[in-house]
Amino acid sequence: MNDPFEWQLHYPPGVDRSWQPPTRLLWQYLEHHARRQPDRVAIYFEELRITWAQLWAKVQVAASTLRTRGFAKGKRGDRVLLLMPNSPEFVVQYYAALRADMIVSALNPRLTHDELTPMLAAIEPRAAFITPDSAINFERARQASKVREPKTFYVAPGQDFRNPPQDPAILPAILGEAPAVATRQAVDVAVLQFTSGTTGGLKAAMMSHRNLAANAEQNNRWFDWTPEDVILGALPLYHTWGMCCVMNAAVVAGAAMVLVPEFNPVTCMDAIRRHRVSVAYGSGTMFMRLLDSAGDQAGVAFGGLRYVKAGAMLIDRTLNQRWSTAVPNVPMVNGYGLTEASPEVTNNPPLRVRPGTVGIPLPGTDLRICDPTQPEQPVEPGQEGEVQVRGPQVMLGYWSELDATYQAILPGGWLRTGDLGMFDAEGYLRIVDRLKDLIKFRGYSVAPSEVERVLLTHPSIAEACVVGRPDPTDGEVPVAYVVLKPGAPLDVLELPGFVEPHLASFKRPRRFHITHEIPKNHVGKPLKRVLRELPEK
Repeated sequence: MNDPFEWQLHYPPGVDRSWQPPTRLLWQYLEHHARRQPDRVAIYFEELRITWAQLWAKVQVAASTLRTRGFAKGKRGDRVLLLMPNSPEFVVQYYAALRADMIVSALNPRLTHDELTPMLAAIEPRAAFITPDSAINFERARQASKVREPKTFYVAPGQDFRNPPQDPAILPAILGEAPAVATRQAVDVAVLQFTSGTTGGLKAAMMSHRNLAANAEQNNRWFDWTPEDVILGALPLYHTWGMCCVMNAAVVAGAAMVLVPEFNPVTCMDAIRRHRVSVAYGSGTMFMRLLDSAGDQAGVAFGGLRYVKAGAMLIDRTLNQRWSTAVPNVPMVNGYGLTEASPEVTNNPPLRVRPGTVGIPLPGTDLRICDPTQPEQPVEPGQEGEVQVRGPQVMLGYWSELDATYQAILPGGWLRTGDLGMFDAEGYLRIVDRLKDLIKFRGYSVAPSEVERVLLTHPSIAEACVVGRPDPTDGEVPVAYVVLKPGAPLDVLELPGFVEPHLASFKRPRRFHITHEIPKNHVGKPLKRVLRELPEK
């Protein structure tokens, strides 16, 4: 087509190009559905069936508890840390913190204390909700970070809803309350989401209520989510994709969520069957494992879904082809996003999927392809360049990182993604590679520099370089190359155990190689491309 930005030519029926971003705060959607459909199920979790009325009542009580303990009084924006797996309590404390005018930061409960320490130092939480399993790592990290000790609450997944309040009148009493006057605005920070950033290095993206609500509405309008839908909640809610495109989107739509504490193909297949799940989002790895587990019964196991969405890794047509063969009546949709965009940017229309692409921009979203060396200069049509995005879902900036914010967001509100892409003849976006030095393992972003720093603390290692190598199931796997100090003994079999206490499981190299030297360019920078192309023994 002549104008690559005339995306409305490809919009699905019913998607309005004139859509305007919402002005509601995130928790107001939950309140709305609790009043409109109080007895419908909002969350399925193990044997629990939690209604919208019950969920909102718990949020109100939890928000009041935070208020009475002095959080956010006279000073909006106290931070609350969530360090827990998928559970009803995660949903409650997330929305309760927002209702209490606090800012949420959710972290992977499996992070080591080394990994937690800089995050705690950055956000300085005043309250923390953690599971007992995370207590030791959390306390060691808190002491190392030297932040003021937050009020810590210990949470057991599902416990709050297995022990209902003694007074049955509490639910109608809470639901009957007049809504309190909100002191926060839609443009205020709601969430601090840690990311390696569009240029690498640990940063916390500031997401406003408007950012997150807009992206949820963009998702729901694109895929026509309604209260009749049942969404599989197997993606981690502490991850931007699970938080925003599963939890927030379901709450905005009034759809039910089936929460799974941790991904397991058998558990997920059972949840899909028992609760008649209509939509499932997951990484490519998750869908590979689901297909492996279902075998020749995949068509029956997943045939009741409206569609599935696979993402969080560079697109490989192999998965799409395998899925379409096994489950021909359920489209697999690929999209593109990043934490700094709340996270969705593009999606394939379900009835016009172009395999190998990540689709076209969501409503209210603009894209352009620019020269990476001249980031404000668009490239010629059909050429590769850096993908840049502008829209209501683009973050406010990085927390306490003004210089990094100016590097990431250009004049006019254009976010530099650090990804290379191009438009095809139909205006669909293809992601070609990454400019930023990140590895995408099972949907998680792994910063090689973080892994390299850990390896360099080994007394026998002089140099370390970590690269991502393609993998048909996991997208990329971290592979480490190390150079030993002269005369230093080292058995490569020692290294997995050495890195384990310092790195979460998804960051650990899957393979280690001892080499005589790491190839470098004329200024001494490692040539990671050369390492990626080396044959592995």
